[in-house]
Amino acid sequence: MTVMATTSILFIMATTLMTVVAYQSQATALRVGRVRATHVADAGINAYLYLLRKHYDTYKANLDTGWVTVSGVEKYRVRVVPPTDGKPLTLYSTGVAGDGTQTIAATVRFPTFGDYMFLSGSDLSIAADALINGQVRSNGNIDIGSQGKITGKVIAGGVVTGNGSTDRGYLQHQPTIDFNQVLATMDDIRNAAGASSSFFPASGALGYRVVVTGNSVAIDKVVSGIDTGKFVTEPVTAPAIPSSGVFYFADTVWVQGAYSRSVTIVADGDINLIGDYAPLSQNSTATSGLIAKKNIIVPSWYGNNVMNVNAALLSQSGAIYADIKQGFIRERINITGSLSYAYSGGGFVTGNKYPGQPVAGFRQNVYTYDQRLNLYPPPMYPVIRDGSLKVDTWIENRTPSF
Repeated sequence: MTVMATTSILFIMATTLMTVVAYQSQATALRVGRVRATHVADAGINAYLYLLRKHYDTYKANLDTGWVTVSGVEKYRVRVVPPTDGKPLTLYSTGVAGDGTQTIAATVRFPTFGDYMFLSGSDLSIAADALINGQVRSNGNIDIGSQGKITGKVIAGGVVTGNGSTDRGYLQHQPTIDFNQVLATMDDIRNAAGASSSFFPASGALGYRVVVTGNSVAIDKVVSGIDTGKFVTEPVTAPAIPSSGVFYFADTVWVQGAYSRSVTIVADGDINLIGDYAPLSQNSTATSGLIAKKNIIVPSWYGNNVMNVNAALLSQSGAIYADIKQGFIRERINITGSLSYAYSGGGFVTGNKYPGQPVAGFRQNVYTYDQRLNLYPPPMYPVIRDGSLKVDTWIENRTPSF
């Protein structure tokens, strides 16, 4: 009896042990499969990033790679969600290996012309008393005045000179940025504006006045008054900011207002800032881009005594400066955002009749980089196509992508 009981117990223990071993073997195989699948999915992300570095717009024609076999039996598939309304490009890569299936999601951003406080296509001189919060880059040389200070990285196509300071050091003899790249993006914006009824041909007058109020944009033809700031206009339309987020004007424009939704305004001519231009709420994630094929100009002889501009400003073939008239002095201009221009030239103040006394323009210029531009670039804002990209997140995604 005792022998039979002992035998039964041993049999039960042996069966239990075999069951546990089988379960552990199964679980181990599953874990190994999942780990291998994760590596395969990771390989899919890296393979797609390689394509993006070679051609940033790969995703436009390749939203789904289909299944790609690696190592003979393992496979991955990458699905792409294009960037929209300030959101990054998102890659979902599913890897399959043995009994394991894993999906990785990565969000990718491309560097834009709005990544720098100053980006110049030519030599750049920083004033002796300037304090610049943000990155500075030039295709030419950069000279930093004796008391000048730059908190971000300094990148020069030529050399960096001067006795000023840089908190994050500097790089010299770096690759230059081609401002002609902007033209292709302008064409894309023009097409998008045409599709959303936000394209405006030559006015046949002095250009368009564009006043943004929240989500609404009042557009008028300018008939006269540009020499005094007392505009005489003819109304054209007052649409809401379209889903594309872009307006294109085949003319000169005169801009001011407060926006509550991200918007990019493009002009074939000059863009003139005739008043404050900033978000309606400082806590908003809304950003704006102003892109001029020619110059971006601030008429310094009319407007508010203290002027506030919060936008990414880009002059594709010209400069960004104040239109200065002798004897007209305003107190200060605050530019929060970024300034990119093909040519350094002009400025926001001119001459000293007496030490410390400007003859015309703004007495004080304050430049602060808007960090929101890095996370929420304006709609269709030009990408710097130099093979670089920024991977924001890289996480396991438990929601199946297929």
